[in-house]
Amino acid sequence: MEELMFATTEKEKISELKYGGYNKLIFDIVPKNSKVLDIGCSTGLLAKLLKENKNCSVVGIDFDKKSLQQAEKYCSTVYEIDLDESDRIKNALNDERFDIITMGDVLEHLKHPGVLLKELQRYLKPNGMILAVLPNSAFISMRVKFLLGDYSYEKNGGLMDVDHLRFFSFRTAEILFREAGYRIESLSGNSVVKNKYWFLRPLSAIYPRLFSIHILIVAKNEI
Repeated sequence: MEELMFATTEKEKISELKYGGYNKLIFDIVPKNSKVLDIGCSTGLLAKLLKENKNCSVVGIDFDKKSLQQAEKYCSTVYEIDLDESDRIKNALNDERFDIITMGDVLEHLKHPGVLLKELQRYLKPNGMILAVLPNSAFISMRVKFLLGDYSYEKNGGLMDVDHLRFFSFRTAEILFREAGYRIESLSGNSVVKNKYWFLRPLSAIYPRLFSIHILIVAKNEI
């Protein structure tokens, strides 16, 4: 397993919808001409960029009907599915297979993320990959916050966003994927911080588990 440090830009907003962006970390890794299943596709910005820049075909899944109305402009097909009801994915996709399955900031919103990961195995082609980004709940500011006894939630989409049901460190993210039956190809972190905190960027290269805001997992099916 390889551990690296990477960088990205902050989420781009294309509407007033809370999760109307895309994750550049994932975009950069997806190979050209891939068949992609984008879990939590939101308004379809990732699908749009993959289609226009990498000639990819994207199927999108999201629970928000309003977001999917935009996403269907860029996806070959979209499905409105509550991801905590993974059996509905089977009914929608049948025997379809994908080169890449993407999940940008999705698993932390689910009651049972491991159940979804196990279900998704059947939709990966041989040598297919899952690309997932998770918030790093062991980021330095979170450790200080918890040490001071502050467990309050936030409404701005931060690490303690009110919609987050699960919290992951590098270690627990790795365990989640291994227990779901995946072989982890790489586990890495980023150094995206506001300019006034520029001094944290080099620190993330030294100790990514402490100074990385997000965790990127690249995994393959072990079966």
